[in-house]
Amino acid sequence: MQAQWAIRTEGLTKVYTLRKQTHTAVHDLNLRIADGETVGFIGANGAGKTTTIKMLLHFIAPTRGQAWLYDIPCEQPRARQKVGYMPEQPYFPRYLTPRELLSAHAALAGVPAREAKHRVEVALELARADTFAHRPIGKLSKGMTQRVALAQALVGDPQLLILDEPASGLDPVSRVEMRNVLQALKEHGKTIFLSSHHLGEVELICDRVAIIHRGHLLAFGTPQELTQQTDRYVIAAENASPDAERSLRQTCTSVRRDGEQLVAVTDGERLYAAVEVLQRANARLVSLNQQRETLEEALRIVQNAPATPPVEKAA
Repeated sequence: MQAQWAIRTEGLTKVYTLRKQTHTAVHDLNLRIADGETVGFIGANGAGKTTTIKMLLHFIAPTRGQAWLYDIPCEQPRARQKVGYMPEQPYFPRYLTPRELLSAHAALAGVPAREAKHRVEVALELARADTFAHRPIGKLSKGMTQRVALAQALVGDPQLLILDEPASGLDPVSRVEMRNVLQALKEHGKTIFLSSHHLGEVELICDRVAIIHRGHLLAFGTPQELTQQTDRYVIAAENASPDAERSLRQTCTSVRRDGEQLVAVTDGERLYAAVEVLQRANARLVSLNQQRETLEEALRIVQNAPATPPVEKAA
């Protein structure tokens, strides 16, 4: 029977002691991540994201609590047989090519020799690193090296990918490329546990988001559940006259032209006045939508709120 949860933790806690002083990096973490989900793990530097990942992979032992990968305790080596891991700061021998590196990782992952060459090529293609697989890693850009790191996580054909800041240090173009790669892996049915600072990327590709702050899980749900509707409304209209545009500028928070459309943002109190301006001008109302908070706004609100039990939604 297939395990219900790809990742499960109960009371997972890590306490560090230095010179008789203690610091709780992760406090009573309870997570349930279903097979096939893409989950974003977000929080500020020092929130406990990397410490959690290290405990899941049993790089460090928890002070108390327990974690399972596909119902196998994390401390057992076989728990990691279905896992591919991409660290935040990958370090590879600079003289190897990506293809040579992946061949070595395939052997370490226990891929049979007769399948290794095929697995290497598939991983390179999935990570979109195949076009530069013949070049020494030392001559690759940061974005290319990140894709090689993702490819090495894929070469063992894992079901669960644990990715620690995969877009770290990437320029905007490279971040879009990485997002497209992760979206493709999601469509292939991979389970992805993604630690990230780039909230816009998380909001676009993740099924659910876990917010951790100072070691505490503050909220866990879909991006829609974690963000709230605001008192901002976006109105789009066509055939709006210059006079109508001038009137809207006196009523609305912002007004701009987007091709043939006039787009205005206003609050609920002045919404009907703005719509009335457009109607009197015989403009055609294309859309009227209430805006939601961004995930960044929701994160700021949750982090500043008084400590409460985490808001968690079922998978």
